[in-house]
Amino acid sequence: MITTFRSKPTLLPGLIFSLLLGPLLLGLSGCAGSDAAPASYLLPSTTPAKQYPHALAISVAPVGIAGHLDSEGIVMQLNDIEVYQARQHLWAEDIGEQLQQRLTQRLTLSLPRSQVVGKGQPMLEGVPVRDVRIRMSRFQGHHDGMALAEGQWQLLDGSGRLLKQTGFRVEQPLTEDGYPALVRALATAWDRVADQLAAELDRQG
Repeated sequence: MITTFRSKPTLLPGLIFSLLLGPLLLGLSGCAGSDAAPASYLLPSTTPAKQYPHALAISVAPVGIAGHLDSEGIVMQLNDIEVYQARQHLWAEDIGEQLQQRLTQRLTLSLPRSQVVGKGQPMLEGVPVRDVRIRMSRFQGHHDGMALAEGQWQLLDGSGRLLKQTGFRVEQPLTEDGYPALVRALATAWDRVADQLAAELDRQG
Protein backbone atom coordinates (compact mmCIF):
# COMPACT_ATOMS: atom_id res chain seq x y z
CA MET A 1 0.00 0.00 0.00
CA ILE A 2 1.26 3.47 -0.88
CA THR A 3 0.13 6.44 1.18
CA THR A 4 -0.03 9.69 -0.80
CA PHE A 5 -0.19 13.15 0.74
CA ARG A 6 -0.55 16.13 -1.60
CA SER A 7 -0.98 19.77 -0.73
CA LYS A 8 -2.40 22.37 -3.09
CA PRO A 9 0.29 24.19 -5.14
CA THR A 10 0.68 27.88 -4.34
CA LEU A 11 2.80 28.89 -7.37
CA LEU A 12 2.41 28.63 -11.11
CA PRO A 13 4.29 25.45 -12.17
CA GLY A 14 5.62 27.16 -15.30
CA LEU A 15 7.20 29.93 -13.26
CA ILE A 16 8.94 27.50 -10.91
CA PHE A 17 10.01 25.29 -13.80
CA SER A 18 11.56 28.24 -15.61
CA LEU A 19 13.39 29.55 -12.55
CA LEU A 20 14.85 26.22 -11.46
CA LEU A 21 16.06 25.51 -14.97
CA GLY A 22 17.61 28.96 -15.39
CA PRO A 23 21.24 27.87 -14.79
CA LEU A 24 20.86 24.95 -17.19
CA LEU A 25 19.41 27.09 -19.97
CA LEU A 26 22.12 29.73 -19.53
CA GLY A 27 24.80 27.09 -19.70
CA LEU A 28 23.41 25.58 -22.88
CA SER A 29 23.16 28.95 -24.57
CA GLY A 30 26.74 29.88 -23.68
CA CYS A 31 25.58 33.08 -22.04
CA ALA A 32 26.69 32.25 -18.51
CA GLY A 33 29.99 34.02 -18.10
CA SER A 34 30.18 34.07 -14.31
CA ASP A 35 32.55 32.12 -12.08
CA ALA A 36 30.17 32.20 -9.14
CA ALA A 37 30.79 29.52 -6.53
CA PRO A 38 28.05 26.89 -6.22
CA ALA A 39 25.50 27.36 -3.47
CA SER A 40 25.35 24.59 -0.85
CA TYR A 41 22.32 23.63 1.22
CA LEU A 42 21.48 21.78 4.44
CA LEU A 43 17.99 20.58 5.32
CA PRO A 44 16.61 22.94 8.00
CA SER A 45 15.32 21.67 11.34
CA THR A 46 11.84 22.21 12.78
CA THR A 47 9.94 21.03 15.87
CA PRO A 48 7.13 18.48 15.51
CA ALA A 49 3.68 19.58 16.64
CA LYS A 50 2.83 16.29 18.38
CA GLN A 51 4.59 14.11 20.95
CA TYR A 52 3.90 10.47 21.88
CA PRO A 53 4.25 8.82 25.30
CA HIS A 54 5.71 5.39 24.52
CA ALA A 55 9.21 4.45 25.69
CA LEU A 56 11.07 2.56 22.97
CA ALA A 57 14.62 1.87 21.81
CA ILE A 58 14.60 2.90 18.16
CA SER A 59 17.40 2.18 15.70
CA VAL A 60 17.41 4.22 12.47
CA ALA A 61 19.27 2.53 9.61
CA PRO A 62 21.11 4.56 6.94
CA VAL A 63 18.56 5.81 4.42
CA GLY A 64 18.89 4.06 1.08
CA ILE A 65 18.58 6.36 -1.93
CA ALA A 66 18.01 5.73 -5.63
CA GLY A 67 20.98 6.07 -7.95
CA HIS A 68 19.85 9.34 -9.53
CA LEU A 69 19.76 10.95 -6.07
CA ASP A 70 23.28 9.82 -5.17
CA SER A 71 25.06 13.02 -6.18
CA GLU A 72 25.88 16.47 -4.83
CA GLY A 73 23.44 18.22 -7.15
CA ILE A 74 19.84 18.86 -6.09
CA VAL A 75 17.58 16.95 -8.45
CA MET A 76 14.74 18.44 -10.49
CA GLN A 77 12.30 16.24 -12.42
CA LEU A 78 11.68 17.96 -15.76
CA ASN A 79 8.87 15.75 -17.08
CA ASP A 80 7.66 12.18 -16.73
CA ILE A 81 11.02 10.68 -17.80
CA GLU A 82 13.80 13.31 -17.48
CA VAL A 83 15.66 14.51 -14.38
CA TYR A 84 18.29 17.22 -14.02
CA GLN A 85 21.06 17.30 -11.39
CA ALA A 86 21.96 20.91 -10.58
CA ARG A 87 25.60 21.96 -10.92
CA GLN A 88 25.39 25.24 -9.02
CA HIS A 89 22.95 24.17 -6.27
CA LEU A 90 24.42 21.36 -4.21
CA TRP A 91 23.83 19.46 -0.98
CA ALA A 92 26.38 20.60 1.60
CA GLU A 93 26.50 17.05 3.02
CA ASP A 94 25.58 13.66 1.61
CA ILE A 95 21.79 13.70 1.22
CA GLY A 96 21.36 10.14 2.53
CA GLU A 97 23.22 11.09 5.72
CA GLN A 98 21.20 14.29 6.06
CA LEU A 99 17.95 12.33 5.78
CA GLN A 100 19.06 9.84 8.44
CA GLN A 101 20.21 12.58 10.81
CA ARG A 102 17.07 14.64 10.36
CA LEU A 103 14.83 11.57 10.83
CA THR A 104 16.69 10.64 14.03
CA GLN A 105 16.31 14.17 15.39
CA ARG A 106 12.63 14.36 14.47
CA LEU A 107 11.79 11.00 16.07
CA THR A 108 13.72 12.01 19.20
CA LEU A 109 11.53 15.10 19.55
CA SER A 110 8.31 13.24 18.70
CA LEU A 111 9.03 10.38 21.14
CA PRO A 112 10.77 12.13 24.07
CA ARG A 113 10.65 9.05 26.35
CA SER A 114 12.35 6.89 23.72
CA GLN A 115 15.98 6.40 22.80
CA VAL A 116 16.57 7.06 19.09
CA VAL A 117 20.01 6.21 17.68
CA GLY A 118 21.70 5.34 14.43
CA LYS A 119 21.92 1.66 13.57
CA GLY A 120 24.79 -0.11 15.32
CA GLN A 121 24.91 2.15 18.37
CA PRO A 122 24.29 0.78 21.90
CA MET A 123 20.63 0.57 22.86
CA LEU A 124 18.69 0.62 26.11
CA GLU A 125 17.58 -2.62 27.71
CA GLY A 126 14.17 -3.30 29.18
CA VAL A 127 12.12 -1.46 26.54
CA PRO A 128 10.71 -2.64 23.20
CA VAL A 129 13.20 -2.38 20.33
CA ARG A 130 12.19 -1.02 16.94
CA ASP A 131 14.27 -0.89 13.77
CA VAL A 132 13.41 1.75 11.13
CA ARG A 133 14.50 1.19 7.54
CA ILE A 134 13.76 3.53 4.62
CA ARG A 135 14.47 3.40 0.91
CA MET A 136 13.99 6.63 -1.08
CA SER A 137 13.07 6.45 -4.76
CA ARG A 138 12.35 10.20 -5.14
CA PHE A 139 13.59 13.27 -3.25
CA GLN A 140 13.46 16.07 -5.76
CA GLY A 141 11.71 19.04 -7.24
CA HIS A 142 8.89 18.33 -9.68
CA HIS A 143 7.88 20.24 -12.78
CA ASP A 144 4.37 20.81 -11.41
CA GLY A 145 5.68 23.06 -8.61
CA MET A 146 5.98 20.41 -5.91
CA ALA A 147 8.76 18.96 -3.80
CA LEU A 148 8.44 15.19 -3.85
CA ALA A 149 9.52 12.60 -1.26
CA GLU A 150 8.68 9.05 -2.26
CA GLY A 151 9.81 5.65 -1.09
CA GLN A 152 9.09 2.83 1.32
CA TRP A 153 9.63 2.34 5.05
CA GLN A 154 9.74 -0.75 7.22
CA LEU A 155 9.37 -1.20 10.97
CA LEU A 156 10.91 -4.29 12.55
CA ASP A 157 11.06 -5.51 16.14
CA GLY A 158 14.21 -6.42 18.04
CA SER A 159 14.27 -9.95 16.63
CA GLY A 160 14.07 -8.72 13.02
CA ARG A 161 10.38 -9.56 12.57
CA LEU A 162 8.65 -7.23 10.12
CA LEU A 163 5.87 -5.31 11.87
CA LYS A 164 4.79 -3.06 9.02
CA GLN A 165 5.89 -2.03 5.55
CA THR A 166 4.38 0.94 3.73
CA GLY A 167 5.06 2.92 0.60
CA PHE A 168 4.73 6.68 0.82
CA ARG A 169 4.50 9.64 -1.55
CA VAL A 170 4.48 13.11 -0.02
CA GLU A 171 4.10 16.21 -2.20
CA GLN A 172 4.79 19.64 -0.73
CA PRO A 173 4.21 22.90 -2.66
CA LEU A 174 6.93 25.52 -2.92
CA THR A 175 6.00 28.78 -1.21
CA GLU A 176 8.21 30.92 -3.46
CA ASP A 177 10.65 30.65 -6.35
CA GLY A 178 14.16 29.25 -6.21
CA TYR A 179 16.31 26.47 -4.85
CA PRO A 180 16.18 27.68 -1.21
CA ALA A 181 12.39 27.33 -1.34
CA LEU A 182 12.77 23.88 -2.91
CA VAL A 183 15.12 22.75 -0.12
CA ARG A 184 12.69 24.00 2.53
CA ALA A 185 9.78 22.24 0.82
CA LEU A 186 11.77 19.00 0.59
CA ALA A 187 12.56 19.30 4.31
CA THR A 188 8.87 19.77 5.11
CA ALA A 189 7.98 16.72 3.01
CA TRP A 190 10.58 14.68 4.90
CA ASP A 191 9.20 15.94 8.23
CA ARG A 192 5.80 14.64 7.20
CA VAL A 193 7.29 11.21 6.50
CA ALA A 194 8.99 11.28 9.92
CA ASP A 195 5.71 12.26 11.58
CA GLN A 196 3.95 9.31 9.91
CA LEU A 197 6.65 7.02 11.29
CA ALA A 198 6.39 8.53 14.79
CA ALA A 199 2.64 7.90 14.83
CA GLU A 200 3.16 4.31 13.67
CA LEU A 201 5.88 3.70 16.25
CA ASP A 202 3.45 4.89 18.91
CA ARG A 203 0.77 2.49 17.64
CA GLN A 204 3.22 -0.41 17.46
CA GLY A 205 4.68 0.42 20.87
